Amino acid sequence: MNRFLIGTLSTLLLLFSFSAQAINIELGAQYGYKTQSYDSNNYNQMESITGSLSFYLWERIALELSYTDAKSVVVSKAFTADPKRTTIQNSQILGSDLILILADKKALFQPYIKGGLAQINRKQTIKIENQDTYENEPESAIAPSYGVGLKVALTQSMSLKFSYDIWQTPIGGDSKTNDSAIRAGLTWML
Repeated sequence: MNRFLIGTLSTLLLLFSFSAQAINIELGAQYGYKTQSYDSNNYNQMESITGSLSFYLWERIALELSYTDAKSVVVSKAFTADPKRTTIQNSQILGSDLILILADKKALFQPYIKGGLAQINRKQTIKIENQDTYENEPESAIAPSYGVGLKVALTQSMSLKFSYDIWQTPIGGDSKTNDSAIRAGLTWML
């Protein structure tokens, strides 16, 4: 993780050294929640909270540093006589993305695309009804990340922010999977 932070800070310093303009800073907070259910014994829930700090280097380009804390709960029970199985996964994602805003800074709607890297740490706990609880070894990896979003200006300094983010996660084996999140929140330009 130290290499990831050093790389992010080095990139940030390099970009700042090329910019002669004033750098604008934006704080953001987003929340995501999702549920799916088949019945009371088979369902899943996911909740995430994200904080971000964006440095606008030019009018339409920003470097976003973010931290996401996510929790997923999957409950399953195939038959009435079977014990209920609950899998809880906690994930922490430290992201560093370059953002390209596709509209003027003063526009009401400001769509954007982004791409970068994320340090992903996750751990699973499995509880089986009337049996033991198991914990998997915590996993960690650096993965590519990308996404799209839309900011809707409420005032000159405050906006609504909606995003769809994807992380390509080669954790737990050789094959790659995609984790994704849909989030909504607020941003404040300092």
